[in-house]
Amino acid sequence: MPNRQELSIEKRTLIISLHKIGKSNREISSLIEIPRRTVDYHVNKYLATDSCSNAIRTGRPRKTTPSEDKYIALTSKRNRRLTAPDIAAQTNMWHDLALSTSTVQRRLREASLFGRVAIKKPLLRQQNKRKRLQWARDHKNWSRQQWDTVLWSDESKFEIFGCHRRVFVRRSPGEQMLDQCVIPTVKHGGGSVMVWGCFGGGRTGDLIKIEGILKKEGYLRILKENVTSCGTRLIHPKFIFQHDNDPKHTAKLCKNYLDDVERSNVLKVMAWPSQSPDLNPIELLWDKLDREVRKQSPTSATNLWDILQQEWQKISNDYLSLLIDRMPRICNAIIKAKGGYIDETKI
Repeated sequence: MPNRQELSIEKRTLIISLHKIGKSNREISSLIEIPRRTVDYHVNKYLATDSCSNAIRTGRPRKTTPSEDKYIALTSKRNRRLTAPDIAAQTNMWHDLALSTSTVQRRLREASLFGRVAIKKPLLRQQNKRKRLQWARDHKNWSRQQWDTVLWSDESKFEIFGCHRRVFVRRSPGEQMLDQCVIPTVKHGGGSVMVWGCFGGGRTGDLIKIEGILKKEGYLRILKENVTSCGTRLIHPKFIFQHDNDPKHTAKLCKNYLDDVERSNVLKVMAWPSQSPDLNPIELLWDKLDREVRKQSPTSATNLWDILQQEWQKISNDYLSLLIDRMPRICNAIIKAKGGYIDETKI
C-alpha cells in the first residue's frame, strides 16, 4: 500500500476558504481535484477544532526523565573523554530500563555536547598559568609603538610531504582511494628544512637555514650574527628581543651573551612565560608561510629552501601589522582565561 502524503497547509486553508463561501464538499473536491472524503475530513476537523493545523503529536515516550538527562550531561562534563557507550554503560548500572548508545547520544546533543577532535596544546601547570597571567597583565596596556619595538623570533621545521593539519577533500562514496583524495606520506617527511626567522617593526628580518640539529653553540652564532643586526635595522637600538624558553635559548652560554649585550643598552630581553607558543605572533607567520610554500609543491629539500626564501620576502607589511594589532586582544584573552588555554586563531 503506497504511503499517503499529508495535505499541505495551503490546500487545507483553501478547502476551508471555499467551505466558508458556501461551496459544497463535492464542489470543493472537484475544484481542487482531491478525494471527496479528504475534503470531508478537513472540513469536519476544522468545525471541531477551529484550526487547519495538525494537532500536537506526542510521539514515542522518552525513555529518560529530566533528572536522568541531567545526569548524562553531568557525567560527560566530569570526564570529557567518555564515549557515548561508556556513559550508557555507566548509566545502565542504576537505570531500570537499559539505555541504548543512540539514546545517550541524543541526550548529549540536546545538551549541546558534541564529539569533536581534541586540540593539542602544551601542558600548562599552575605555575605556567600564573606566569602567563602575569605576562598578560604586564603588557595589556602597551601601546602600538611599544609592540613595534619587539623583535619576535623562533625556529620552525618545514617538510616536503609532512603536514600536521587535517586535510579535507570532497568525494563520493567509494572514491577514498583516488589519487586526488589521498594525502601521500613519505618516511621522515621526504626531506625537510629547519629555519630560524624573526620580524619586527612591520617587516621581516633574516631567515636562516639551520644545518643539522640546532644546539646552544649554533643558537649563539645566530644571536651574534643576526639578532643585533636585525633588531637595529628593523626597529632601532634598544629594541626588545623575544625568544621562548627552549633549553638552548636559556643555556648559560647564550644567556651570558645576551646579558652582556643587554648591559650595553643594545637590546632588552623580554621575560617570556614557558609553554606559551600561542602568545607568539610568529607562530601564525610560520603557518601562513607553510600554506604558501605547499601551494608550490616543493620537490626536494633544496627546492623547498628556495621557495621558503621567496615566500618569506613576499610577507606583506599589512599582514605583519595585523599580527601586532591582535596582541592587546591576546593579553585580554589570557587574563579572561586566568592564564589558561585560548584559541589564538579566533582572536
